[in-house]
Amino acid sequence: MKNKIIILLILCLFLCGCGNYRELNQIAIITGIGIDKKDDNYEVSMLIANAGKSETSSKEGESKPTVYSGKGSSLIEATKEVDRKTPKQLYFGHINVVLISEDIAKEGFLNVADWLLRNPESRKKFYLLMTKDKTAKEVLEIVSPLEAFPSQNIGTLMESNEETQAIASSITYSDFINNILNEGLEPVLPSITVAGSSKEGESKANLDKTSPSSYLKLETLAIFKGDKFQDYTNANDSKLINILKNTVKQSVFTINYDKTKVNFNMKNIKSKITIQNNQKFNIKVKGDATLAEINSNTNLNDEKIINNIESKLNNQITKDINNLIKKLQTKYKSDILGLGNMIYKNYPDTWQKIKNNWNDTYFPKAQINIQTDIQLVSTGSLENTIRKEYQK
Repeated sequence: MKNKIIILLILCLFLCGCGNYRELNQIAIITGIGIDKKDDNYEVSMLIANAGKSETSSKEGESKPTVYSGKGSSLIEATKEVDRKTPKQLYFGHINVVLISEDIAKEGFLNVADWLLRNPESRKKFYLLMTKDKTAKEVLEIVSPLEAFPSQNIGTLMESNEETQAIASSITYSDFINNILNEGLEPVLPSITVAGSSKEGESKANLDKTSPSSYLKLETLAIFKGDKFQDYTNANDSKLINILKNTVKQSVFTINYDKTKVNFNMKNIKSKITIQNNQKFNIKVKGDATLAEINSNTNLNDEKIINNIESKLNNQITKDINNLIKKLQTKYKSDILGLGNMIYKNYPDTWQKIKNNWNDTYFPKAQINIQTDIQLVSTGSLENTIRKEYQK
């Protein structure tokens, strides 16, 4: 009996296999997708990773992207047109980024979400961005001397900015859909554009220049209401939104002090939003600050001056957050902080009564108390300012 079981197990090893197995040279690996609206039709653009011929050699760092586009009254029709243009079978398992244009975002993202969700090959963990002042196709075609493919360039931009600037944060398709479907929470998306000429940027000659004619540039956050795009924030508000949503850990801030600007590197930033009742909320922001630049005769050895600088920094951040919240309540009327979601979880009966009018009626009246606790932990490697040292 034991021998029979062993034989059966061996046979299973020979019989098992992948039913949808395909050779690598038979598939076109898609690393990026752009979705635009053109002449009342959808235009889908796909960046193919293995577009180059297998026998072609290239110097290190050279990019050989190929973008195929197709149009149709639906996304599946547009995809079929792309499929007819490519000699290989499209493969969606390695998508790194999906770009949507302003026109798509204004109509509503859910119009295109179903197509992305139903594809069984895609992992749903790709970056999602909105293109500002450019079509998704134009952004997808820009080549970079630092990355092999534009989709990798966008991914690297997102990760780098998230670590240093905090103006943009990485948002995946799954994150965005969850924010749309969550009760009492409105989504945001990072935006991206092309600095310079789009035509020159898609040329491989752009790779050979010490200063590229055009390049991809991350822009500010796009505010949504439901699945529809409302407006763009400015750079400072984008930074504050990411801090309040705990999507970044460090950033930079500037204040005016002693007739000059003082710049800080901020680290270990954390924010916490709590609810008192269905109309009162508290926001607390904590973090560490390091003095990065100061061009004045300020005496940094004076403890009172250090405390004064720290106090001004906290006051400025509190003021900026209050201004942001006022815009969210009155200009955008979009609860991207999820205050309504806290009511939904803590006061479900109340939420059922107000949810249909939350953004337009109740959210603008919400009372939000701001408290910041930013500690100035270091003045940098100099004990004093460079001007003070020079005058000794």
